[in-house]
Amino acid sequence: MTKSVFFDFFGTLIFWTQPLHVTTRKIAERHQLELDWEVYREARTIVTEAYEASKPTDNIRETMERMLDGCRAFLKKLGVREHIDQVAWEVLQYEHAMFSCNNATLYDDVIPTLERLQQAGLKMVIVSNWDTPLHKMVETLGINGYFEVIVASHDARVQSAKPDAGIFEYALNAVGVSVDEAIHVGDSYEADIVGAHSAGIRAILLDREKTQGGRWKETIQRLHELPDVL
Repeated sequence: MTKSVFFDFFGTLIFWTQPLHVTTRKIAERHQLELDWEVYREARTIVTEAYEASKPTDNIRETMERMLDGCRAFLKKLGVREHIDQVAWEVLQYEHAMFSCNNATLYDDVIPTLERLQQAGLKMVIVSNWDTPLHKMVETLGINGYFEVIVASHDARVQSAKPDAGIFEYALNAVGVSVDEAIHVGDSYEADIVGAHSAGIRAILLDREKTQGGRWKETIQRLHELPDVL
């Protein structure tokens, strides 16, 4: 019997209102920079890789240095040569949740889904690969009251990141349910589905962009489908 639902955070519950390419264009116009937009996709992967390189054992200072280095490399790839430290900080202030909580926006199906699950008496948990404290953002978004526990990989008590089973085991213990009583929902096959499955937890793939057809037997395209699946 299902007693608890675990949710991934970014891409499942929230998205960035202002994407990186919009941020970069605004900053470039402000600094009168000529950028090579033909290599933007390639440059964008540098920022993504810098974020994904964060380890749950890193402290916040190490994480910020890695992200700042990634922003510098991203800008150099686009052709920026002057005042790169300043411009990199401006990009980071928009791009990273540590500085830009207001860039996070809930998907429109989140609140109705959480309401239905809460009314059904299910315990809800966030299980996220997140490199800085997450509670403040959840409070700012106004959804903290729905969750029994918020588990972020940066937490020194957790010391684990998806797809490692350890972060799921921590969440199970924190909320007081067994693997047979929990379900995990997330948008990443590699992190969420493989990770939850390795921990023995039923996993549901959220494919909002309809790009992962056939990857997993239990897939939904909108979060509001979840209560009916359960």
